[in-house]
Amino acid sequence: MKLETLLVTGGRGFIGSSVVQHLLKCNRKVHVFGPMSPVQLPDGATETIGSIEDSQLVDKVISLYRPKQVLHFASFSTGSVGLTRSGEMDPERMLSVNVVGFQNLLNTCVAYGIERVVWTSSTVVLGRANSALERCDERAPRLPLTNYGMSKLLAEDLADFYRRRHGLEVVGLRIPLVLGPGLWYQGAAAPLNQLAMQAMKLEGGSCSVPSGIFDAMHVKDIGALIEKLINHSAQLSPIYNVAGFTTSYSEIGRCLTDLVSSFQPQLKEFTPEITYPLVSQAMLENDTGWRHRLTLKDILQDILIEHKKNFHEH
Repeated sequence: MKLETLLVTGGRGFIGSSVVQHLLKCNRKVHVFGPMSPVQLPDGATETIGSIEDSQLVDKVISLYRPKQVLHFASFSTGSVGLTRSGEMDPERMLSVNVVGFQNLLNTCVAYGIERVVWTSSTVVLGRANSALERCDERAPRLPLTNYGMSKLLAEDLADFYRRRHGLEVVGLRIPLVLGPGLWYQGAAAPLNQLAMQAMKLEGGSCSVPSGIFDAMHVKDIGALIEKLINHSAQLSPIYNVAGFTTSYSEIGRCLTDLVSSFQPQLKEFTPEITYPLVSQAMLENDTGWRHRLTLKDILQDILIEHKKNFHEH
């Protein structure tokens, strides 16, 4: 039996490359499409270098590999500043990749009869948390406060339109803060990387961290979730909130001390400009039975191992 190819856009990104590794371990055939990045392509995947802004190239790749399902992780970022800051620096390019590029992909998927597109939105589409910190479900109003959040809102509406007009099963995942080894850009997780580096070197010094609680998940859990969705035989909903687990930087500090007993972090809390809402993933659990498996401790252990390896190599 010929193995069906899965097409993964943004397969060299932080999330995409982790998902590709997971799929290859599950004996899937994977073709990656997207720009070059510092992340190495996992052994066993094939690749086309290019941008989803290039509609002719998107057409060429899908016509050549004829995937039944497409996994879309491509998102605009510039250098190592993270997704949100990239969108503030170059909003036009962010819309070009996150919205127009996504439309190129959806058009081509309709033309070639693709069965399902699974893609990553973000909990940032919801905007600011209310003061009661109630968990939002999928019907909560979307009031994004950043260009990145706005681009994801437009992408959600595009996905919904293609589902209604063309019958294309497009499934969006509003993911929270994703953490783990291989996070090379400086975004919302930058203080975590700084703390882990201090713990590994047993350095003192304070670290500025945002106050409050937030949803997070291990990047490896996304691979397990994607595998669950592509194996799902019944039709899935257009959008799912993904909560992972809820944590805070004070808990991260305590957990690092548990892992590196002589490390005492000095956290300087500041109030972040935007506190994002916590979400409910009840619908995802009901439809698929998926729950996160990996914990904050797993994330920190994996990051410490990576930092040690990089430190000794240099």
